[in-house]
Amino acid sequence: MAGKREGGKGFCPFCGMEFAGDHDNCPFCGQDIRRYKDDLGPIMGTIQTATNIDMKDPKARIAMAIIVALMIIAGGLVVFDYYEKNIVVPSDVPPEAEGIMIEIQNNGYIDLTGDFANRDLILTPQYDPELKVVIKLNDKYNGRYEKSVWIVQTEVYSDSNLKNPFYQKVTKEGTGLTSVTWENVTVGRFLITADCYTDEGDCDVFSGQGVYYGAKSTDFTWIYNEKEVSFDYTMPLSDVITCLEYDLDDRVAQQAKHQMKDHVLDSESVNGLVKKLKSLYYRNYKYSDAGFADFVLSFVQSNFPDVPDSVTYHVDDYWAYPAETIMRGCGDDEDRAILYCALMLDIDLNVALLSLPGTTIAAVNVDLSESFIGTYAKTVKGKPSLYTVADTTSSLRLGMLRDNYDVSDDGKTLYFNGEELPKGDYLTEIKA
Repeated sequence: MAGKREGGKGFCPFCGMEFAGDHDNCPFCGQDIRRYKDDLGPIMGTIQTATNIDMKDPKARIAMAIIVALMIIAGGLVVFDYYEKNIVVPSDVPPEAEGIMIEIQNNGYIDLTGDFANRDLILTPQYDPELKVVIKLNDKYNGRYEKSVWIVQTEVYSDSNLKNPFYQKVTKEGTGLTSVTWENVTVGRFLITADCYTDEGDCDVFSGQGVYYGAKSTDFTWIYNEKEVSFDYTMPLSDVITCLEYDLDDRVAQQAKHQMKDHVLDSESVNGLVKKLKSLYYRNYKYSDAGFADFVLSFVQSNFPDVPDSVTYHVDDYWAYPAETIMRGCGDDEDRAILYCALMLDIDLNVALLSLPGTTIAAVNVDLSESFIGTYAKTVKGKPSLYTVADTTSSLRLGMLRDNYDVSDDGKTLYFNGEELPKGDYLTEIKA
């Protein structure tokens, strides 16, 4: 049943707003406040009592919240990871439902737990013609609330909210408005919360979790050589399930025992992407390995936004498999370099990973003799291959490096901010 939050107050250290109820994200600005919420409210109350400062003043709240937040960060509080600790991921293929199973037309099903399981929350799929879902309170709550704030948190990147691309918020006011429509439904885990306020000011909090097991369809669109290019791609259900079954804690532990190159894996998703990219390239350009490598670089740069692991996976450092980056729709420099290398390996090109100060850069062994890229390309000497740099964390063309990095003409020495890097420590080759 709903969690009661009478009199419970919280403050957001980002926007300074006060709210009722227990939230992982601020209901007003969407920022992640998990590391602050247990400490900030009591401290703000103490400050008000001790100093007689009016903590209801937004300016005072913001100023003091920032100070307290910095103190909390300095104390090294551990961030609570809701998804990994509370949502059970099935291990079978196909997975077995943990709660209520809702079948999705021709594309898997959604497994619901929490307040969905006790029917306080009801989820109903609709097709118009794309899938969307209506989430509502049980009819027994009709007429009880004057206002409801609905929050949708997902695992897949969405540009609908650039402040927090995994978060959507809908506020509704008026008696009986106790439902919300979630459009652009994404595969993977999700969390739905509804803060429902009575006219007396009391707040009931409803919370339901779910996992959507289905093929992931994406419309990739970007600009290459001043021309818009696009294609539709569907990630297979089998790869989605595989990604959802990874145990994050185990993966992080295993990461310390392996090299980054061990994460450059082929999969049905990688193979399917390469087929789509090659078909699009053949239709518009004269094929060469160097040209195609440049085309794929622009695809990765444009369609997988730079999002740190702390936001996507809630850990400091995580090397995502290519299929995970494809499913999530984003990644940091390492994730995108790994994805790019996997795509190039799929067409039997040797690749390399350059572990440089502040970043990881991919590189690929291509013939530059008949390409304009060869007139400016930065290449790094391997054993025995020569690798052309492919910086996925920029908008630079194949063969270009950011200003604070450079490489000698013979490809044997790399520089960072003008300083020579130790030889042999930065290049990891991966043979096709």
